[in-house]
Amino acid sequence: MSNTSLKQPIVSISTKVSAKQPWRRWLLAFDGYNTSTNLAFASAIWVIYLATHGYSAFAIGLLEMLFHIAKFVAEVPTGIFADLMGRRKSLIVYSVLGAIQQLLFLAPALLPCIIASFVLSGIAYAFRGGAEEAVLWTLAGYADPDQQAARYSKLVSRMFMLGMLAELVGTTVGGYLGSILQILPFICQAIMSLIAIVPLLLIPEQKAISNQQEHINPLRHFGAGIRAVWQNPTLMGLLLISGLIEGGGTTIYFFYQLDLHGLGFSLAAIGLIVAVGKGTNFLFTALAPRTMRALPQRWLVPTFFLAQILSLLLMSMQQPALSLLGYLVFSQAANAILTPALSTYINGHSPEQQRATVLSLQTGLFSATMIVLFPLFGLGVSYVSYSIVYLWTLAALISGSLIILGGVWTIKRFRHKEI
Repeated sequence: MSNTSLKQPIVSISTKVSAKQPWRRWLLAFDGYNTSTNLAFASAIWVIYLATHGYSAFAIGLLEMLFHIAKFVAEVPTGIFADLMGRRKSLIVYSVLGAIQQLLFLAPALLPCIIASFVLSGIAYAFRGGAEEAVLWTLAGYADPDQQAARYSKLVSRMFMLGMLAELVGTTVGGYLGSILQILPFICQAIMSLIAIVPLLLIPEQKAISNQQEHINPLRHFGAGIRAVWQNPTLMGLLLISGLIEGGGTTIYFFYQLDLHGLGFSLAAIGLIVAVGKGTNFLFTALAPRTMRALPQRWLVPTFFLAQILSLLLMSMQQPALSLLGYLVFSQAANAILTPALSTYINGHSPEQQRATVLSLQTGLFSATMIVLFPLFGLGVSYVSYSIVYLWTLAALISGSLIILGGVWTIKRFRHKEI
C-alpha cells in the first residue's frame, strides 16, 4: 500500500508535481479496480433470474426505480464523505456494499432481501459516483500538470472503454455461469467486487482537506459546494444538462430492446444489435479526446446534443433501417462523446475542496432524471406507440435544455448588470 499523500489541492499538484511520482503505477492500479468492478457477471441475467422466481415485469421496474431513489438520496452525503474522509475510502465502501448486495440475491424468495439488495446497490453506486472521477482527475494532474483537462479527457475515455470491455466479458461469462448454476454469477460478481479493493490499496488516499481542517462541518462543506455551483452559472448549467442527457440516453437504452422486438427483430438479432451498439459506443468513446480538441465546449455540447435529438427523431419513424441508424450511430455518438466531455468540463470548473461533492450533484441529477423519465416512459409505451413516446422524450429534452440555457443566460446577465 502506498503511503504517499495526495491531500493537497490540485493547485499544489500543478505547481509542485515531481517527476518521481509513480502516477503510471497508480493509474494501472485504478485500471485494475475499474476492470474488476465492471466484470458484471449478473447484469445480463438478473432480470430473468427474478422473473423465474415469480417477479412480474412491473415489480422488477419498481425495484429498479427503488435503486435510483436510494442512489439519489445518498449522492450528496456520499460526496461529502469522499471529500472529507477520503475518495479512496469511498470507493472501498462501494466495493464492499456491492459485494453484499450481490449476495442478497441468493435469497430471491425473501422480498425484503431483494429490496435491501436494490437499496444497497443504489447507495453503493452513490459512493462510487463523485469519488471515482475525482481520483482520476487528481491522477491526470500528476501525469500532466500543465494540460490536466486534456489528459483527464484521455484518461476518462480510457476508463469508459476498459469498463465496456470488462462489461462485455462479464456479461458473456455470466450467461455461461448462470447456465451452470443460477446463483453463480452473483457469487462471482461479489468476489470481484472484493478483489477490486486490492488495487485501490495501491493508490494513495485523496482528501480535499488537510489534517488541520478535519473538524470541518459536513453541512458547511455541502453549503460551500452549493455556493460554488451557484456562483458559477456555467458549472450549474453543465451539471443540469449532464443529468438531462444521461437520463434520457439511459432510459432509451433500457426500452429500445422492447421496441426492436415490436419492429419484428428476433431475440438473436436484438442481442446482436445491442452488441453492435456497444461496439460503436466504444469507437466513439475512443474518438472523444480528439473530438474535444477539435471542437470547443460551446460547440461540442450543442452539436452532440443535437445528435441525440436526431437519434430520437429517426427512431420515432419506426422504420427498421432508420431506427437502427438513429440508435447505433447518432445515439451512441451523443452518449459516447458527451459523457467524458461533460465530465471533463465539470471537473475543470469544480473547486478541488468540494470536487467529489459537486460531482455527486451531477450523478444525483442523473438519478433524479431517471426517477421521473424511467416510469413515465414505461407508462407511455403501455398506452401509446413508441413513436409518440420518442417524440415526447425529444420534446422534453429540448424544453429542458432551453430552460437550462435560459436560466444560465439570465443569471449571467443579472450578475453582469450588478457589476
